[in-house]
Amino acid sequence: MKLPRAMRPPDLHFAGTPVPAVAVRAVFTVAGVLLSLVDYGPSGWLAVGIVLSVWAACSPQYLLGWVLVLFLAAGRLAHPAELNWQFLVLLLGLHLLHVLAMLALELPLRSWVQARVFVAPMRRFLVAQVPTQLLAVVALLLLAPSKDGHRPLTVAGFAVVGTLALAGLALLLTGPRVEGRHPPSKVNGAAPRN
Repeated sequence: MKLPRAMRPPDLHFAGTPVPAVAVRAVFTVAGVLLSLVDYGPSGWLAVGIVLSVWAACSPQYLLGWVLVLFLAAGRLAHPAELNWQFLVLLLGLHLLHVLAMLALELPLRSWVQARVFVAPMRRFLVAQVPTQLLAVVALLLLAPSKDGHRPLTVAGFAVVGTLALAGLALLLTGPRVEGRHPPSKVNGAAPRN
């Protein structure tokens, strides 16, 4: 018995450029190493970050990507609470590592995927990062102590701001929803009862 030759589907040229799934793991490794360098600098902890980055990329089924995220987040505890570029880069990078670890977990190593597969996760990543970065900047400007130890916002002021934020969130969550409402329809020619 002779099997028919595999033919390329006629619509494949419209599918976009295929990307090897190993590229996700490579980007994860590079991002993990760079974030370890930003967080720990040239120290012995940088070697731990490099090993975790490579190991997590090679074996995503062991969920070491999230161990790397925790390792990098713990590294910020040694730094003072101040607004600087390292904190903002780390905040962005930890979320990126999370997204890449999820993708590496789902995509087989030897597979090829369409580039469009990455559009939705990256869109959600950006939608989450814009308010997160803004809130981090505002929170550090208001709550982080200055060089002389003075905090711009005291505990009482923080309580007021927090109460207003919670009230606004409650209004957003319990407010009317426009998307699911439809005008009442007539049933058998009769007007609806109010």
